[in-house]
Amino acid sequence: MGKRPTTKRRPKKAKDPYLLALGRIWPAILRACDEFKDLKPILEYGLRQELLYVYPALPYINDLSDRTREQARRTYMDTLAAGEIMVFIRDSRKRVLRSYVFPVGEPGEGRPRPF
Repeated sequence: MGKRPTTKRRPKKAKDPYLLALGRIWPAILRACDEFKDLKPILEYGLRQELLYVYPALPYINDLSDRTREQARRTYMDTLAAGEIMVFIRDSRKRVLRSYVFPVGEPGEGRPRPF
């Protein structure tokens, strides 16, 4: 007896829970970007506290760990040059800090940048 043909199944893409959380506060993100655009800030959303923070970019980046500082700095400079938004999300329960870069448009268009 011959073997049954196998079909390769693609794994289902899991929805990014952090991206979904940012989508819920997207209007607040856009307001903060507009209000502080002259400062070219970095935004951080505290998932558990449900608070959006606006920080000056370079002091924020300099406070990151050695492991992620240079990558975050390069990503931020690329983000500025492209006219995009850089948003960090902090999940204190899982000890996760992840960054996302979004075009000024819809949050589903963002490119995740995990740290």
